[in-house]
Amino acid sequence: MTIDSIIDSDNKFAKETRDGLAYLKNLTANLENWTLTEEQDNVKLYSKKLDDPDAPPLVRGDTVLADLPPGCTPFEVATVATLPGCRKIWDDRFDQAEIKEHYTRFEGLFWVKHKAPWPISPRDFVGTTIRDINPNVCYTSMISVQDDRFPDTPKTVRGKIIISGWKVDQQGNNIGITYVNQVDLAGYIPAAFLRKLLLQIPLCAGKVRNYIREFGFVPSLKLVSNKVEFKGEDFDHDKRAYNVQLSGDAHDHEVAHITCSSKMYPKGVSVVLTGGKGDVKQDTDDNNNPRIILKNLVGDVKIIITKAN
Repeated sequence: MTIDSIIDSDNKFAKETRDGLAYLKNLTANLENWTLTEEQDNVKLYSKKLDDPDAPPLVRGDTVLADLPPGCTPFEVATVATLPGCRKIWDDRFDQAEIKEHYTRFEGLFWVKHKAPWPISPRDFVGTTIRDINPNVCYTSMISVQDDRFPDTPKTVRGKIIISGWKVDQQGNNIGITYVNQVDLAGYIPAAFLRKLLLQIPLCAGKVRNYIREFGFVPSLKLVSNKVEFKGEDFDHDKRAYNVQLSGDAHDHEVAHITCSSKMYPKGVSVVLTGGKGDVKQDTDDNNNPRIILKNLVGDVKIIITKAN
């Protein structure tokens, strides 16, 4: 079994976060009340009419990923869509991001900063994210929250994410990618530029698709034991270096599987375990992808995966 379902959490933003996830699921359930505005790069762009004419546009991008890399499922696509190290490559607006708190494996508090062309000030956001993972469909939602521990950043304008998120679902031999976004960028932005920007944002769906077509998917972690706690992960695209931090006492237990794309790592992978103790076994899965099996982890452990020489 894998531990993928939504995990209960008593963090102070739990209800807001789950309400945002429910809203995302409703928005992406079908195309009812969505108006097709145009198609670019094989991404269909939609907008939704809102009751408040002054509200920021609610926009959507739909595309399909065909010719999947071996072993690629909605989970792998959702990981590419959300991991900052990937987003830095496929989203030219992205500047930097930090996970401030991990509430569960798939829920946390984040800060993110977006670039902006001169003379417009960069925007930053504080919010929560949550993923709902199932074998054939994955949802990832993000909303802004108010947290006084993270005041406005100098020389940036604090925006508000009303809703932003992904639906990634199996469609026969292909995978559908839907991105929904409604964001208040706050502060002054020329109206014509603002509207153009907000309508271009859903093209992110196609950028995730193109990333996977070109590079494959990033190492994909699945926990198979509740004996360890997920502490964080990151990915450096240029070095193809992935690391994950786990903590716990899982003696005599298999705790995690990490699948690596043979497209991204054609010569295999090198694995290093630091910090605590644990056993690392390497093999290949049914799709000939490098796979790492972690067992007997004890303490605070960091696993680093890089390209094999």
